[in-house]
Amino acid sequence: PAERAGEIAALLAAADAAAAAHHFLHWELAFPEVFFDAAGRPRPDGGFDAVIGNPPYVRQERIQPVKPFLAARYAVYSGTADLFLYFYERGLTLLKPEHRLGYITSGTFMNSNSAKPFRKYIHENAGLEWVANFGENQPFKGAEMVYPTITVMRRGGAKETFRNYFMAETVSRLRMGEIFAEAQWRNASSNVTELDEWRFQTADTTAVFRKITQGFQTLSNVLNDAIYYGIKTGLNDAFIVDTPTRNRLIAEDSRSAEIIKPLVRGEDLRPWYQIDSGEHLIFKAYLERFRSRLEPKPPTWDAKQGEWQGRKAGSYRWYEIQDNVAYHQEFALPKLFVPDIAKLPRFSFDETGKLCNDKGTIIRASSAVLGLLNSRPLWFVLSQIATPLRLRAGLWQYQAKLQFVERLPIPPLTADQESSLAALAEEITGIARARYGLHEAFRRRLRADLGEGAKLNTALESWWMLEFAVLRKEAVKAFKRDVPLNQRDEWEGYLADQRARHRDQTAQIMALETRLNQIVYQAFHLTPDEIALIETATQYPYGEV
Repeated sequence: PAERAGEIAALLAAADAAAAAHHFLHWELAFPEVFFDAAGRPRPDGGFDAVIGNPPYVRQERIQPVKPFLAARYAVYSGTADLFLYFYERGLTLLKPEHRLGYITSGTFMNSNSAKPFRKYIHENAGLEWVANFGENQPFKGAEMVYPTITVMRRGGAKETFRNYFMAETVSRLRMGEIFAEAQWRNASSNVTELDEWRFQTADTTAVFRKITQGFQTLSNVLNDAIYYGIKTGLNDAFIVDTPTRNRLIAEDSRSAEIIKPLVRGEDLRPWYQIDSGEHLIFKAYLERFRSRLEPKPPTWDAKQGEWQGRKAGSYRWYEIQDNVAYHQEFALPKLFVPDIAKLPRFSFDETGKLCNDKGTIIRASSAVLGLLNSRPLWFVLSQIATPLRLRAGLWQYQAKLQFVERLPIPPLTADQESSLAALAEEITGIARARYGLHEAFRRRLRADLGEGAKLNTALESWWMLEFAVLRKEAVKAFKRDVPLNQRDEWEGYLADQRARHRDQTAQIMALETRLNQIVYQAFHLTPDEIALIETATQYPYGEV
């Protein structure tokens, strides 16, 4: 109607603007002969013979504006799903029945929580033909992908088996084609897609995983859910202060010591000990200056009033951290910490009342449980169920978040096993803390005697790895000065002595960790072959700092 011409013109203009901005591709219009017959009717066998691609790897945080559309149109939708997952569903819908799709993507779809709807969709709509996982190898120069994987699937029901290959060794990019051509592919059961999580690996590896995980209580069950997220403040600038500020506040009012607590971050949580972050979390005083930025957004706030300058809406008061604080009394009790991201076991014990930020998890558990958690069998399980992130120094980093840690299996222990694990965990903790004290004492002397308080570089931070000649070169780089000539003999002797102490402490930790793991192997009733498989799969060295 003429009276709606203006409205229609506005809609068309908006559509043209959206098309120009987003570069839409309507497949049926771009390739009508693929989907329609000469009379314009949908073809019963419409679709492409094959779909091949390398979908873009875009993290879910960057696709916020299109999430409502994805949620309405895609069965694989998850609020935290990365973009490449949607390409699988779209590609399958463009295929002829019983024809194939082949993509190279990250392999995180096998077990990530965000890919649960994806796994269900694939199980119901496609059959895997073959899957090739590159392992730690990166097929594209300059592009790091987590578990690069080529997946070929067919639109339609699954066959009984599919071909599977995992590139366990590290190979040159130039040899990858040769490796695939010569690879010993395995037939995997298609029933794997029925499972909540997919694991395409050797039958022996799967058998060991099942032996360790099936029939045992989980950590969450054993501890009655005494596993907690670290603290999320909502405004770190207000709640977190450094040591000089803490000391000043306590000097001004000694009662401030009651509400200012030492804080560790995920990066400070090391195997068996914690690094002193130099940061503290303050619970109430000192915050008045930040009040406008701390106020929770009231439910009556109208967007027309402008952007809210405080924190998000919630039941907390302006001087409280954003988290539910009901469980924070647990922080004052003996507990374990573990960081969210790790490439080897980094559980540690704290009895001093430290707090932890939201990059770590807090576990109310005994020293014996600490020994179990820092063992190879449990790291083997965690590496199977947690989300892999990236390669670091030849080891995969994993998201060791609460939802994965709480699923770790805890075997029943004899009284002797429990007391031995507790004793070993406590002894290793003591040595690891002493070794960290050695680290810090040497660093302080470097800063004071050579650096005049200047910051150490990365090499000097790890001074125990340096020969004296190298330490001198690094001092010149960091401090613009060499070790004074008249002090060189003393410094060389001091470095040699401290390095020897460090080697001795590390050797002690390695021997104790070896004994600890033998007890855990026995608790899970593992055979020598199963132990060898776990030690091959978990390649981190003992005694790590």
